[in-house]
Amino acid sequence: MHRQLIVNGDDFGLTPGVNSAISECARDGVLRSATLMANGPAFDDAVRKAKDTDRLGVGIHFTLTGLKPLSEPGRLPVLAAGNGRLPSSLSALIDIALVRKEARGEIRRELFAQAEKVFDSGIVPTHFDSHKHVHILPVVVDVLIEIAERYSVKWIRKPFEDPRSIRFFADVEEGSRGGFLKQYLRALCSRPAHCLFRSRIAKSGLRTPDYFHGLSSTGVLSERVMARLAESVKPGINELMVHPGYLDAELRAMNSRLSLSREREREILVSEDTKSLMENRAIQLIHYGEVKL
Repeated sequence: MHRQLIVNGDDFGLTPGVNSAISECARDGVLRSATLMANGPAFDDAVRKAKDTDRLGVGIHFTLTGLKPLSEPGRLPVLAAGNGRLPSSLSALIDIALVRKEARGEIRRELFAQAEKVFDSGIVPTHFDSHKHVHILPVVVDVLIEIAERYSVKWIRKPFEDPRSIRFFADVEEGSRGGFLKQYLRALCSRPAHCLFRSRIAKSGLRTPDYFHGLSSTGVLSERVMARLAESVKPGINELMVHPGYLDAELRAMNSRLSLSREREREILVSEDTKSLMENRAIQLIHYGEVKL
């Protein structure tokens, strides 16, 4: 069985600098896939770059936290209460979804609006995933399944990392190890949702990659960690989540914890060493639309 790897750049559409880095990593590096934020401030720029970038498969990065919704805030009185923005975090979204039953209809309305915007732009999505992996929540994944059925999308990210990724700890730079452990523990905390997620996806007919990588290394990716990740790519379909970008004024203004790490990820993804790692391991770099079964 072949080792197939989908290197996916999340947050396509967040800022022009993120868009430029994703396009560059697809053109000159190992990235072959990206997921588009329909409510991202730089959505139109991302669509233009996607259409101009060969070999870049584009999916939808459904976003229910942090940004402004596509729906008018008045149509989301629970989900976008107060300042007209979506909940600030996954935990805040969970609190709203659990306590306020009317939030479920609002979640469906906003997710469909995001899907429709992407399709209306002329992009035919290769797959679905979500910002902060909110689709581990049944109320979210059920809607994504409905959208996938309507638009004949066949693939969705399985956002559950192998607990054995703790073995990467020694390869993380000392100053970044606290961040790695925090991400690793978050990944462990999401594991109880795996069984329910897997059951829903199996019934839906959607497909997921066999293996998912990159959750614990978010924000702390280094050359050594990338080398270890390449060694961990197994026969079958693998996905590696990455967040490359240029630190432009728009990204600085967002005060994202990933602001500085994005430029380093970009450098790693276009480096000759990384390309050699993939070649030496006989790893086939693909996007979701190129999966060989």
